[in-house]
Amino acid sequence: MKKRTLPIVMLGCFSLLSVDVAAQELQESYIKWSNSSSYKLPAAISTWKNKKQITEDDNFFISRVKPKKRFRNEATQVRLNLKEGDDKRLIAWLPFNDPNKNALPDGVFDSEVFSMWQYVNVWGDWTAPLGRIPAALLDVAHKNGVSVSSVASIPNAYLNGDWYNYLRDLKNTNVQDAADYLYYYGQDGLGYNSEYWEYSNITKDVRDFHIKVTDIMRTRNSIYENIWYDGTDDNGHIRFDQGLGSHNEKNFGTAEHPCYSLFFNYNWTNSGLLERSVKKAKEMQRDPLYLYAGINMQGGEPKFQNWTHLKNYPISIGLWGAHQKNMFWESRNEKGSNPETQQRTYMLRTERWFTGGTRNPANTPEVINTLNYSADNYNFPGMSSFMTAKSTLSWNLQEEPFITYFNLGNGKFFNWKGERKNDRPWYNVGVQDYLPTWRWWFAHELLGRTNIPMGELDAEFIWNDAYVGGSCMRVYGTTSDEYLHLFKTSYELKQGDVITVRYKLVGGKAKANLVLTTNGNESQAVNEAHYALVTTEQNADETEWTERKFTVNADLAGKSLALIALHFTDTKDLNLYLGEISIVRGSAATPVKPSIKNAKLLAFGKLGVDGKIIFNMQNSKSEGEPCYNSDVNTSLFKLYAKQGDGEPILMGITTSWAGMYYSIPVDFTKNSFNLRLGVSAVSLDMKTESEIVWSDELTPPQYVYDDGIQIDKNVIKPNESFNLSYVDPRHTTGTWTIYDADHNKVYSGTGTVVDVTGLPKTGVYSLELNGEVHDGATTSTQTRTFAGYIQITPEAIGALPQINSLTANGQEQTINVNTGDMIQMAYTGRHANGQLSRGIETKEKGIAFKATDAGLTNNKSAWSLAFWVKYNSIVDGSNQFVDMRDQFTSWPQNNWGCFWSTYDGKGKTLQFTIRNANSGGDEHKQNWQVDFTPGVWTHVVIAMESNGTGVRERIYINGKQATPTNWELGSIKGTGLSTVYQNTTAWWPNAYMLLGIGRHGCAALNGVVDDVKFFDRTLTESEVEKVMTTSDLSDAPKASWNFETDATADNYFISNGQDTSVKLARVEIKAGENEGQGTLANTVPDYQAGCPFVSGTAYTVTTVPVWKAPKGALTETSGSDMQGQSKVSYTSAGDYAVTLTLTNSYGSDSRTFQVIKVTSATGIHQAENAEIRTYTVDRDIFVEFADAGKYGVQVYTAQGLQVANAAHDVVTGTKVHVHVTVAGVYLLRIVKDGKTVRTVKLICK
Repeated sequence: MKKRTLPIVMLGCFSLLSVDVAAQELQESYIKWSNSSSYKLPAAISTWKNKKQITEDDNFFISRVKPKKRFRNEATQVRLNLKEGDDKRLIAWLPFNDPNKNALPDGVFDSEVFSMWQYVNVWGDWTAPLGRIPAALLDVAHKNGVSVSSVASIPNAYLNGDWYNYLRDLKNTNVQDAADYLYYYGQDGLGYNSEYWEYSNITKDVRDFHIKVTDIMRTRNSIYENIWYDGTDDNGHIRFDQGLGSHNEKNFGTAEHPCYSLFFNYNWTNSGLLERSVKKAKEMQRDPLYLYAGINMQGGEPKFQNWTHLKNYPISIGLWGAHQKNMFWESRNEKGSNPETQQRTYMLRTERWFTGGTRNPANTPEVINTLNYSADNYNFPGMSSFMTAKSTLSWNLQEEPFITYFNLGNGKFFNWKGERKNDRPWYNVGVQDYLPTWRWWFAHELLGRTNIPMGELDAEFIWNDAYVGGSCMRVYGTTSDEYLHLFKTSYELKQGDVITVRYKLVGGKAKANLVLTTNGNESQAVNEAHYALVTTEQNADETEWTERKFTVNADLAGKSLALIALHFTDTKDLNLYLGEISIVRGSAATPVKPSIKNAKLLAFGKLGVDGKIIFNMQNSKSEGEPCYNSDVNTSLFKLYAKQGDGEPILMGITTSWAGMYYSIPVDFTKNSFNLRLGVSAVSLDMKTESEIVWSDELTPPQYVYDDGIQIDKNVIKPNESFNLSYVDPRHTTGTWTIYDADHNKVYSGTGTVVDVTGLPKTGVYSLELNGEVHDGATTSTQTRTFAGYIQITPEAIGALPQINSLTANGQEQTINVNTGDMIQMAYTGRHANGQLSRGIETKEKGIAFKATDAGLTNNKSAWSLAFWVKYNSIVDGSNQFVDMRDQFTSWPQNNWGCFWSTYDGKGKTLQFTIRNANSGGDEHKQNWQVDFTPGVWTHVVIAMESNGTGVRERIYINGKQATPTNWELGSIKGTGLSTVYQNTTAWWPNAYMLLGIGRHGCAALNGVVDDVKFFDRTLTESEVEKVMTTSDLSDAPKASWNFETDATADNYFISNGQDTSVKLARVEIKAGENEGQGTLANTVPDYQAGCPFVSGTAYTVTTVPVWKAPKGALTETSGSDMQGQSKVSYTSAGDYAVTLTLTNSYGSDSRTFQVIKVTSATGIHQAENAEIRTYTVDRDIFVEFADAGKYGVQVYTAQGLQVANAAHDVVTGTKVHVHVTVAGVYLLRIVKDGKTVRTVKLICK
């Protein structure tokens, strides 16, 4: 489009600090978009006409959700003044997700789950080739009544060559064939980035083709809509910024025969343009809302007048930006690069854009001219200022129930009906549920539009729990009286319909009711007292979902449901999860089982196996006619896998007739790794499923080894044992040798895991590992060095917490008490508190000081920067390290600057780049081999050398120069250290030295920084060694910051070096209007335990006990690192567990006491529980049954992953045995006759 100017894994109590850990994800070879690299729509139509498929992977591109119809009800609008003729439409002409993946199912949690569909009419998938769109995107959009089209990205040039031939072939395509193709695949239009010019009437011919196709499609698909970028006029000539007139009226089409909706270029603020366009559209008897005023989100255009002008005209909104990634998605790392942080930031960016800076459409900021799209976009008016929230929730409940689990379509794990089925990250936006209509419409009154609360209750989506999928909705805060409006509906209810709400009261107290209103009485709740959900007497319980069912009676039967809301009163510190809201009529038919067409295994590594399955459903549709899931009584499909005769693992769900599997768990102790892939169809009411149909046994492809290593403790004391191991359980053995700082060998051992009994002296130790290293299909034996990988720290600075004992009423295992009894909990622990140097935890915000303040006036000076850094985590891709740039200058210099450095977390390479000039030029790039390990302190020196005309850098790690691998300067390249210097003139007077602040495409630093020193000279190698081992100022730094003194009131740290005027701060970027632009804002420093090898005492390590007692009341809690106590009581009979976690700056240790058996004061206990005894012996779980019957025995990890599930028909006295392979805390659930009769936590050692 023309831009015109005007994973850390927890085992026991310790973190495994691993190197080279990566997720398995979608690869280019997994799913075929086409059978050739020169895919074109005309050829695709011809191929489909003859073969009824484009590739064997077609089912990944066929929508199985029929577009839902939207409805209007002005009484449940936020803005009552928005009538149908003024209610703007919106086209999101944007790329979806990353360009190489689009919306295809993936194994990456941090993928795009756009969720503001209620404010979108058309999604133009900018990176989808014309006529080919992933089905997942089509399905989620169709549920919400949104049309999806692909885009022909025709360049801004004279039309010739390939694009001329493309359009020529398209206009010669059979019209009926084209319409049948689009209908079959579920595509809702075609889009054209039309900014070309031509003289052969091809524009007219293509237009005539589209008018005929549209005439057919409008009889089949009510949301069909083509999009034309209004750069090329009716005659094929360039004619930007003229609005609708005689030059483009044919492209717009007539009321009887519409052709394209027009996407205006960005200069529509010209005097009279919109007014003339509205008048012309009405003269043509066409709705002017199908004219879209273009918004260039990347370039910030129109710049000076946009929303204040547009709001006065019935012209709609068209969003563009950019070519490869949309702007919401592209820079979602503004708050940090942790995957969940990025997801939350993306959600905030979209919520503020569409519902205003408050995220509440009933209380949006005033309409001003701003195009900011950041997460802190507090002053933005939001699209909801110009349009109503649309809903499709109005179909016949007899044909399909309404069910939402608030699942966004991605997760760090997968849950089904509240049970953890696997702990693999996943992504499939096609299974996204129906989400709240207006978004977070809070009000003090039902349908309140003026009395809007601020700072009381709030809501969001979270990814740490789910009833189905990988997410749920959270409501939190404190209020005396507040409504949250959830869904705009128009369902005709009948007697006996069942309304279900499922929630978890995780914390706090509240009274909450379900609020239902009907059409004609939208502001009047129907018998609210009957629909009570939460009472103030209810105790918090984060372990179980609470179900509330309501059967429709005379109050609602025969009426049309208009609104679903929640009413909160007497609410304090609420933390409520919503996992389901549904309305179900009767019972749905169980679908027939699918038939597998193809199944393949695609990759095999330490995380498991990737695979795909393609299947069909028996149906009565004619060949070439679309078949939707509802046609075959199906809501979605469950994807299973199993190894040999093992238990099936539910890996995920899909709406497509095809599914992807990522990282299927494999038991490496078994002789065979062969797998079967399975699929079942789930009924429309989600209550039953077909038989699972299984593929033949499949052999995984060649195993890809991971050579990464890990250490089991991040803080080690003298003579404390620890172990080293490969992260890959199938790796061959290696020889592990540890050297002290003087290179004396202090340990050597061979194996895949080695146990080190302890090292006697504090200090930094290096590890040499001799073993196999894998590079694709090549294997070689190498010796790798991990400098400073092992660090033994003094006792005085504190240690990891460790629980030595945990008792209840003085007992270490099962006790029996009555309801109301006060139980005395107590613990003992190791000495873990201490004092040490104080560092600054960046939390992905960064450290900065102004370059000129430190004496730099150009980019050719000699200088050195030294600091200690400890990463908490490192992303596999690009990580920003140290840059010098002016964040407020123009793009792209504001994200690169004078020099920049990027650390590749997967390739272990630090690339340092020196700019030639402000305007660009050849860049000096030097690659260094550097191995940063999360949890390990590393000393870094960047020494900039100057030869008088140019500069180059040297990198030192832990006192030694890192290995330079290769370099380049324009066409000149070499290995080792660069022999040329960069004669740079790049300089911005407002440039800052930035450590870990992040930039476009690069993660910010998530870690701790200590003892920062800046020198106005190039340090020699001997000086570097001294700087590492010296915390005082004898090395004469120009500026120095040890963070032992508190920051000033404006959050600056004052230098204690030679120049005390230089100030440093922890900073974040406040996004500006234009791409990449922003200002550096000081933030309150987050103090953390500093480097143990730096002198200092400003940071105190304090160990804090945290008790959890689900359904119990905790009182009189106190404790330290070495001992503590709490009291707990229960009001109901049952079996309970209490968990203690000791936490400090270094980590945590947890232990669970079980079981506390509580009997009612009358002496009556639950019979089922009394007749079942459970206990563990090492890693074996035993269950003894006193009563005969049919029982289910299920075992889950502490993270909720199901590891055992078996049915047993037992006789009296039967003992059932379950073996688990890994020590840890487990949840045992026993089910009888479909009812859970006992749930208990167990420790397997």
